[in-house]
Amino acid sequence: MTEIPFGLQIGDIELTTFNDGGFALPAAYFANVPADVALAEQVNIGANLWLVRAGDRVILVDTGSAEALKARFPETGQAWGALQALAPTDIVLTHMHADHLGGFLDGAAFSEATIHVAQAEWAFWTNPGLPDAVDEDTRPMVQMIQSIATGIADRVKLFESGESLVEGVQFVSLPGHTPGHSGLHLQSGDDALLIIGDAVISEALQFANPEISYALDGDAAQAVETRRALLAKAAAQGTTIAATHFAFPGLGKVEMDGDVFRFLPL
Repeated sequence: MTEIPFGLQIGDIELTTFNDGGFALPAAYFANVPADVALAEQVNIGANLWLVRAGDRVILVDTGSAEALKARFPETGQAWGALQALAPTDIVLTHMHADHLGGFLDGAAFSEATIHVAQAEWAFWTNPGLPDAVDEDTRPMVQMIQSIATGIADRVKLFESGESLVEGVQFVSLPGHTPGHSGLHLQSGDDALLIIGDAVISEALQFANPEISYALDGDAAQAVETRRALLAKAAAQGTTIAATHFAFPGLGKVEMDGDVFRFLPL
């Protein structure tokens, strides 16, 4: 059974984390693994998403998988029932992979909300030539994403990194996983939190070894660079981070142990 949503206050901003289930991934999804790191046959990762209440805005960050991936990953989409009861004013997509926008397969979902997507992300996935540019295994995913994009296009508002949705809620570019992959920086008074999406997939693997790459990283080298930079900054500033694929609720601090990053769950 899915856990009760987890609430956290960031000054005057209210953050609620929903558990959307998880994924059991083949170890082969992870590459550049050091020889002294032993992987099991499967690597389990979580699936979190967030509701942010800031001022008069109710902001859903990603829609989760809903029904999009259940055939292959039956434990996904567990938050969908709870999410359908929400009435967000805004939806921020950290990026356009199926486990983040799968809720939009339901054409009636969140019909009153403005959908915020990074300019670079939208341009990449809506490129008419993209289906022919990818391999056959990837093509169905691209076609599904483009079909969803067509259905929501009239509600999409594009953003650039550094812009704010509302006071205390700022878009942050975290590229590599996808071209326009983005986070959301929440700041209220002296309290801050950074939603990092898929910039770090596994807290068990990629803190101690941020060079480990993930099969769905569009640009593995850039993803590593982004990962190192955000972990170093979070450690230096003491910023709480929130990640999609960490074990629920996926919230914690980053510390340095010598030259190695460590994750300290809340």
